[in-house]
Amino acid sequence: MAKQKITGLSAALLEQQQAGTGANPEGAVGTITSEPSKPVVQTVKVPPDVFIRLKTVGARERRSSQDIILSALTEYLERYPIAS
Repeated sequence: MAKQKITGLSAALLEQQQAGTGANPEGAVGTITSEPSKPVVQTVKVPPDVFIRLKTVGARERRSSQDIILSALTEYLERYPIAS
């Protein structure tokens, strides 16, 4: 299977997900499935003071910045379900 570049969320994708289909038609780009897949790279730019605080907390807790950010993002997103 060839790699597919995720181009972003479209109205069709959001409607499909809200409808609960979760289907991934052959050749579809950027669809969301329940199958485990490789993580997508997301760059986040933060101010220097936030970066220093993140690294300090990470060192104290022996956690990576990625782990801290992913935990915080997951907790945030759980408050805002997509489907109503």
